[in-house]
Amino acid sequence: MWFDALTPKQALLMAMCKLKFESLGYDTLLTTRQHDCTCWLLDELGIEYAVVGGYGGASRKGKLRASLERSMKLFKLISDLDEKPVLHVSLSSPEATRIAFGLGIPIILFNDTPHSIYVNRLTLPLASKVIVPEAIPSEAFSYAIDSRRIVHYRGVDEVAWMRNFKPNKSVLDQLDLSINDRIVLIRSEEAKASYYPSLKTYPTIAFAREVLKRRSDVKVVYLARYGDQRTYARRILRNAIVPSEAVDSRSLAYYSCLVVSGGGTVSREGALLGTPSICLFRSRLHVNDWLERMGFPIYSFKRVRDAVEFAVKVLSNPDSYRINVREQLNKLEDPVEVLVRVWREMGG
Repeated sequence: MWFDALTPKQALLMAMCKLKFESLGYDTLLTTRQHDCTCWLLDELGIEYAVVGGYGGASRKGKLRASLERSMKLFKLISDLDEKPVLHVSLSSPEATRIAFGLGIPIILFNDTPHSIYVNRLTLPLASKVIVPEAIPSEAFSYAIDSRRIVHYRGVDEVAWMRNFKPNKSVLDQLDLSINDRIVLIRSEEAKASYYPSLKTYPTIAFAREVLKRRSDVKVVYLARYGDQRTYARRILRNAIVPSEAVDSRSLAYYSCLVVSGGGTVSREGALLGTPSICLFRSRLHVNDWLERMGFPIYSFKRVRDAVEFAVKVLSNPDSYRINVREQLNKLEDPVEVLVRVWREMGG
């Protein structure tokens, strides 16, 4: 079994897949690249992996060059194996999907990002099956794949690593925080992704700056994805904590009064813990809306000022917004179990 992970979220999902298939008796290989805290997460989980290539940055040329270089390295790694993998799985990795297809390896992909049009056009047409949360209609992927190859499940990707998650208080000591602090965890936007518009400023930083003005008692922890984001955040947010190194964001989300994310993953992780969570993304996300309808405390805003007004209400009485979501969480499907079922249906 060959798994590939390009981002922190993908590292968590592929790690869960790797552990599951190893428990079923399969030999596994997990490849990744140098990007954000991806390798750190795998190290924390005690997962073996191979680093192949790196991230190309924001520019088209940079992305293309990094992708081509990584493709050749993956080709050599996989083609030199004593036995060809029986299956490739990823959250739509362009390089790994292309190599698997070229080497005749069956492909099953996860995908919850129909807005990532360029990546999906490069990957989904090559997959035997694509596993998608039921929140996202098949029509959302019609530009890339026939709906008959889509397998829906009743859940979100984050269930795979959040259902049995146990928070660790040591993250508070690492950041010189107390369990009694009113913590706001903020994750920056994925500003260099192909689907993200160019930004003159970061909405999450604008949000943090305004909240700090309105609530001087709040401790803001700002987790940047890139060095330039980190530098900018430190210059603008003088009273915020902007870590230089990776931290256990899931545990921090548990001990926070509010989670805010410029993307979707961290806000969903927070909501699955029962922590009120805001998604500051340029458009509505099917999976977030679905979780909100299911009773999880996740809220979506396009405008910073609307998010700030809601945040001030939450921070005035945090306990009234935090809820016990254990019952709702246990009702959701684990995508890893869906993967196993799909693989068996394919004859694996």
